[in-house]
Amino acid sequence: MIPFRYLDGHDKEQSGIIRILSDYDPIEMEVEANGWSFHVLVGEHQYGRYICIPDWSIGSEYSSVDDEFWNIERLKNNTELHPDNVAAVVRAVAVAGEWIRKYHSNECG
Repeated sequence: MIPFRYLDGHDKEQSGIIRILSDYDPIEMEVEANGWSFHVLVGEHQYGRYICIPDWSIGSEYSSVDDEFWNIERLKNNTELHPDNVAAVVRAVAVAGEWIRKYHSNECG
């Protein structure tokens, strides 16, 4: 488990937990934050990157895991997730990317 912190819509720091299920393309993880659980996959395709949150019927283009602003805006505009949940998922993906980069060299993004 990897703890992480993110800012909610009121700029209040919140915390969550990441469980990495697969650290190679696609990166697969479970994110717990804001009282919710999200099964998240982030991977690459021929023309770019994607994020899927299957249990919420969400799929979208995704920038680099480091580009949190773009990823938050994209998900806020393309899903019905609460903005705080979007912020939590995007931050969790960035933290997972950092962790994978630190411990593995073949990570997506």
